Amino acid sequence: MPELAEIKLTADYVNKSANGLKFTNVVKNPIHKGKELDIPFNKFQITAESRGKELVLYLKDLSSKETQKLFMTMGMTGYFNQTNTNQEKKHAHLKFHSTDGTTLSFVDVRRFGKWMLKEEWAENRGPDPTKEFEAFKENIVKNLDKAAFKHPIYFVLMNQKYFNGIGNYLRAEILYRLPYLNPFISAKEAILEEPKILELCRDIPNLAYVRGGGEIKDWDNPFGQTSGKFMKCYGNPNMLRIKDKNARMFWYDPKWEGYEK
Repeated sequence: MPELAEIKLTADYVNKSANGLKFTNVVKNPIHKGKELDIPFNKFQITAESRGKELVLYLKDLSSKETQKLFMTMGMTGYFNQTNTNQEKKHAHLKFHSTDGTTLSFVDVRRFGKWMLKEEWAENRGPDPTKEFEAFKENIVKNLDKAAFKHPIYFVLMNQKYFNGIGNYLRAEILYRLPYLNPFISAKEAILEEPKILELCRDIPNLAYVRGGGEIKDWDNPFGQTSGKFMKCYGNPNMLRIKDKNARMFWYDPKWEGYEK
């Protein structure tokens, strides 16, 4: 599943692909259950921005300068792809046609991706730790006494209300880089004991972004470029792993065997 770094790279890809193009319409694949999109513009430009695991496309009318915001999540397998028109990939579910004969498509094999025309980011997602670090920290510190932080830190790192953009591989890499922190203690205790964990929620996603994204199933860097491996824990056969309460696999250092809750 794409996480913070991959969504940020997706926004970069959309911005590069759509730069200078004029789009005329968007067509939804009828097999997808997502909403039909009625874009009332004859010609429009597209730019993108990411925030944690969310992506927004700004659709700007070239005549009135009015802008509509299309908010998206990528699901398990979503990504964007630019092709010549009528050569779109089989699982293209949103097709933005441009006047130069190309199409920018949202491709999603498993169809878990979602989209909605609205005005604001999702209310149930916290600040982006890489772009809004101070707000991200404040949102956590002021809520440390809430019930959510009584759960183990390895589980709470997946809570998008507080750790927007942190997913399965990022939590493993963040916790592995804190060798003296037991990943099975409560999130409140872990953050008070090792506040550096909040900085790593910024720094590890930034590292993943610079390196071209994580080495994860069903996602490839849209630019086709990576600059070396950085993942030390996730997917490493020398690590241990357990399924969390949401059936997501958590990878961790073998020295913590026996501490699992």
